[in-house]
Amino acid sequence: MNKTVLGMIAVSAMLTGCASLERMTGNGMDHFYEGEKLPMTQLSVIEFNGESGWGRGSGVDVEAINDKPLPTFSQSKIALKPGKYTIKYECDANQNMMDGKRVGLTTATIELEAGVHYLLVGDVSALPQSQWYYSEKTFLGQVQRRLEKNSCALRPIKHKALTNEG
Repeated sequence: MNKTVLGMIAVSAMLTGCASLERMTGNGMDHFYEGEKLPMTQLSVIEFNGESGWGRGSGVDVEAINDKPLPTFSQSKIALKPGKYTIKYECDANQNMMDGKRVGLTTATIELEAGVHYLLVGDVSALPQSQWYYSEKTFLGQVQRRLEKNSCALRPIKHKALTNEG
């Protein structure tokens, strides 16, 4: 192969890698709705952070929206059409600590308004033993079952108004 072709392949691979890295680190936004791309003022945005709750509660890790799983390397911001959504999520076990331990896998229904950017945070509390439950999630084709001893109450916080300027 000539050097020009090899160079083009290398640049292409590098740019693809950068785009993948951006997706893995949560920069940007996924548009999680069908149809044409809409202006931001006609959408709702939910933002979640599995490691921190911006000092307002525990971080939240969203698994699925309306039973549709998020991609493995989903963005931390999701644009949706306004309306009611069932969110499957869990909370970070230790507020503001990046230990990767999650608790309280459950679902909640939230209603989103057009033109609003929401921060999703969770409130973790211990459950009495009589209310412990098992949760299941699938990762790489393997079902993982876990005894849940904590609840994780989802709390959407209105963060800011959306504009069409970006």
